[in-house]
Amino acid sequence: MANVKRKKEIKKPLKKKRISDISLPFTKENYILLLVGVLVIVIGYILMEIGGAYDALALVVSPIILVIGYCVIIPYAIFYKKKETIQTDNIQS
Repeated sequence: MANVKRKKEIKKPLKKKRISDISLPFTKENYILLLVGVLVIVIGYILMEIGGAYDALALVVSPIILVIGYCVIIPYAIFYKKKETIQTDNIQS
């Protein structure tokens, strides 16, 4: 077998990220939606406490509200990303 000389790869130093280059994953809208989800969950637990042991409020309504809070609003708040609009100026066809 022939010996193949490989060029030594020179690793470039990693660029340091500036604070202005880093964007936070959550925006104001995400935090507002997250707060709404937490409030819905708190309301669900309050309704569960208000209802008696065999009351429809505690057995049906509050679990539905809790599922909506945990499984719909909180994940939506995490994955929500505002769509950027593209402005077109005087495009004629």
